[in-house]
Amino acid sequence: MNEQLLEAAVAVQKAWTRAFEARDLTALSGLYAEDTAFYGSTAEFYSTPAGVRTYFEILPLSYKRSDYKVPHVVRLGDNTMAATGEVTFYREESDGTVTELPFRMTHVLVRQGVDWKIATHHASPRPPR
Repeated sequence: MNEQLLEAAVAVQKAWTRAFEARDLTALSGLYAEDTAFYGSTAEFYSTPAGVRTYFEILPLSYKRSDYKVPHVVRLGDNTMAATGEVTFYREESDGTVTELPFRMTHVLVRQGVDWKIATHHASPRPPR
């Protein structure tokens, strides 16, 4: 695996986590390419950063944190890679308990200038092991 690609993928994940946990929807949607393919945890499909922002606007505020594991990165081209791995989301319940929600996550990242943008986002619940 190319170490520079792994570092770039992890940097995107860290930026995503910071924006997600701060509920900074401008920063979060800004991580996505103008032409994107986004499947989150709902049935809706989004294809623009504005659509991605809509998804996060309607996501319940009880989703507080996320914890990405180091992804497996596959180089797809000079300016394209896939980063696949696991992320756990933490949802605060009305009684104050925290529920862990393990997901599998795949991002296809494209380099646009000096930035890596998320061109494809696919999340699915991780089955029990």
